[in-house]
Amino acid sequence: MKKSALLIALLALAAPSCQSQMHRQMLDDQDQQLAAFKTDADNLRLERDRMRAENAALSDQLSYEQQRASEIQDRLTLREAAYSQQDAEVADLQTRLAGSGVDVESRGGFIVLGVDSNLTFASGKAELNKKGKETMSRVADVLMENYAGKTFWVEGHTDSDQPKKSGWKSNLALSVNRALSVADYLVFEKGIESQAVRIAGHGEWDPKEDNGTKVGKAQNRRVEILVLP
Repeated sequence: MKKSALLIALLALAAPSCQSQMHRQMLDDQDQQLAAFKTDADNLRLERDRMRAENAALSDQLSYEQQRASEIQDRLTLREAAYSQQDAEVADLQTRLAGSGVDVESRGGFIVLGVDSNLTFASGKAELNKKGKETMSRVADVLMENYAGKTFWVEGHTDSDQPKKSGWKSNLALSVNRALSVADYLVFEKGIESQAVRIAGHGEWDPKEDNGTKVGKAQNRRVEILVLP
């Protein structure tokens, strides 16, 4: 009986101590859980802020790309309209200059009027013949009516055969002088403003066709008038 009473007394004394330890352990566990929850919450907030920043950046990028795409589309629309207008101009000029020997085309944004040198110059010569003057007269009428205020590049071209008895030192010299003859006719005979006309000579260095054939050489002997946009 005495031993039982002693054991009960000891248990009675130990019980509050065990309960206190268990309570502290529970509090410690709760504190750790709260700390873990806080860390998770902080990480989630950081992730949320990062995603918001990324979304804002992506939104700005999307807005920029949409604006850029719109600008590109506007430029494409304008370019297509300009090409369509130029195609219509070429078709109109081809009709108006039909039978004159003038080839009309659109090239690199320019309207190009090409005249076969065989029709406008004697072989190895730089003076316009009668047919050449008639042809250039028709061309000048079109230029003054349709393209007043524009600038015209008159460019001379030859084949690859080197001058022999013509008196020219080179095809380049011949091409320059042929371009000059056409420019002089347009200015002094037809009244186109001199400041609107430029000349250039390319000799054999800018062939239109293969100089290895007679047909190609014939097409390479030409004077072209470029209408600058």
